[in-house]
Amino acid sequence: MGKKAPVIAIALTLSVTATLHAADSAVIVNSGSTNTAGFRITVDPSGDAQYTATSRKSEPKAAAQTHVPDALVKRLYSDLDAAKPLASLPHPRCIKSASFGTRLTIEFGDSETPDLSCGDGDNAKLRALIRDAQEIVTLFQAQ
Repeated sequence: MGKKAPVIAIALTLSVTATLHAADSAVIVNSGSTNTAGFRITVDPSGDAQYTATSRKSEPKAAAQTHVPDALVKRLYSDLDAAKPLASLPHPRCIKSASFGTRLTIEFGDSETPDLSCGDGDNAKLRALIRDAQEIVTLFQAQ
């Protein structure tokens, strides 16, 4: 039992570290729709980012990784902090197709932005988050 204890301790440490790391990350989520795949982009404070394509019919499919420029990462996290609580941001309404309509949000901690694809509702904080999300999505589209 004495030899197993260090292995278990290391495994628990890695598990907790991964959980904390994920909790600190911002996640840009495109919901996808009936006719289009969605995606998740996880952006760590270090700038490491992972894109995962998703489909409503199956598990996550393709993945890609990149490093988001430091200035953009700092701006994203600063804009997220400035916009807290995210639930208090305006929720502009927009009309979407039942088959092609998607939602674009940013999950951060235990909260989520309104649908960024519906515009900023003339709110500077929401406008900044839309800009940040679009720039990060564009990094993966260019790959």
